[in-house]
Amino acid sequence: MLKLLTVTVGVLFMVSRNVINTADLTWGVYKNDPTNKDSNYFQTQIDRIKQIMEEAFTGNYYKNWRTNIEDYIDSYKDRTSFMQTDDPRARLEHPELVLSAPAMIASNGYDCETHSVVSQGHVLTIHRIPRPKKGGPTPNTTVILQHGLFDSSANFIINGPEKSLGYVLADAGYDVWISNTRGNRYSREHLKYKTNTKEFWNFSFDEIARYDMPALIDYILKIKGSDTKIGYIGHSMGTTIMFAMLSLRPEYNEKLNVGIALAPTVFMSNMESPVKALNAGTSRAAHAALWLRSYEVAPIDFLATVSKVCQTELASDFCKRLVFYVTGEDEEQWNKFRILQFLANGGGTSWKNILHFAQLNLSGKFQQFDYESPERNRAVYNSDTPPEYDLKNVKLNTTLFWAKNDLMNSEKDVQKLHDTLPDTTTMYSVPFSKFNHGDYLWAYDAPRLVNDKVLEILGEARNI
Repeated sequence: MLKLLTVTVGVLFMVSRNVINTADLTWGVYKNDPTNKDSNYFQTQIDRIKQIMEEAFTGNYYKNWRTNIEDYIDSYKDRTSFMQTDDPRARLEHPELVLSAPAMIASNGYDCETHSVVSQGHVLTIHRIPRPKKGGPTPNTTVILQHGLFDSSANFIINGPEKSLGYVLADAGYDVWISNTRGNRYSREHLKYKTNTKEFWNFSFDEIARYDMPALIDYILKIKGSDTKIGYIGHSMGTTIMFAMLSLRPEYNEKLNVGIALAPTVFMSNMESPVKALNAGTSRAAHAALWLRSYEVAPIDFLATVSKVCQTELASDFCKRLVFYVTGEDEEQWNKFRILQFLANGGGTSWKNILHFAQLNLSGKFQQFDYESPERNRAVYNSDTPPEYDLKNVKLNTTLFWAKNDLMNSEKDVQKLHDTLPDTTTMYSVPFSKFNHGDYLWAYDAPRLVNDKVLEILGEARNI
């Protein structure tokens, strides 16, 4: 074998050398020219290769070698059998930390559809639960569930059947559409731009409200008919999107029949969470990231790594304390596994989006994105400062859910929003004093504290 390899390498070397030196000759002339010594050498080596191969594959050495290999493989047939096995080492320890949202929905016995909606070139993935677990036709009454910052559609199903709103609403007779914002783990495609470019990530919740959510609503109406009743339920940033959309695109007040805002995030100046201390430095951090060509905040790989770290005994308590520090302490409703699912299924967002929220907190206004100079603002808005979203355009009957222990949303800010909206707007205080910002997604007592009220509100809207 060594002899064969040596000769072959020699032939390849001669060919490469002489093809370069005789580039003006055709291959046929080069190969067949009897006066060409290199051509004669080439043919001689080919003949030697043939001779070596004939000896190798017809001699006793080859026969013995083949027999030894075959006997060795045969001795392992029992270990390499294709019979079905169930090796414990092959099992997923926590499937919910690995499965996609559609896989989790299907594993719980529900039908799941995946739809794609294109908005400004972004391909948005929507997960739909079209009927109850027991089956039956798709109901006409429809609900859109819109997640918050760093979230995905999975966060409306991670608490499982009987607790997560995605399942609860489906079993209550609603056609459930769970959205995914551009840039998260399920909506990372674009018709024109690469994912690692500024052009892909140059958005905030404003573009989602102005273009993406209207595109989803229109898509649903196109499929189901213009007489379809659509309710909207948003959590955190999901509520920001709803109010910004209805301010910018008031015609969509008529396309929705009810709004439910879980932890409404509109006015933010009275936020009690320590993260507000970071807002003052967000602008410099964002521009430094752009300079370094880093356009995404908390990429999905980063969140998945954090989830794995938080699974360890050493880091578990620290992760819990960090969540409580940001959102509010609630030991009674804490579910360690749910926060791991939240991280494993989370999705990144843009620096522009993070900066936009920081601007809301610092300004105390519900305003469009500030480009941080009069010249740039004039180029976009024809004014030195960004315009505020006109909440007087919001006509939708809406219920604002808030909690006393939610450090991300203060009662003062929710009350200010309530007083700005139509008289038909109501406030609902979650009846548990320790309820925090994340409990809407993973609380043990979610049915009693949140879901029952949500079903009541939707039922009233259905009967109008």
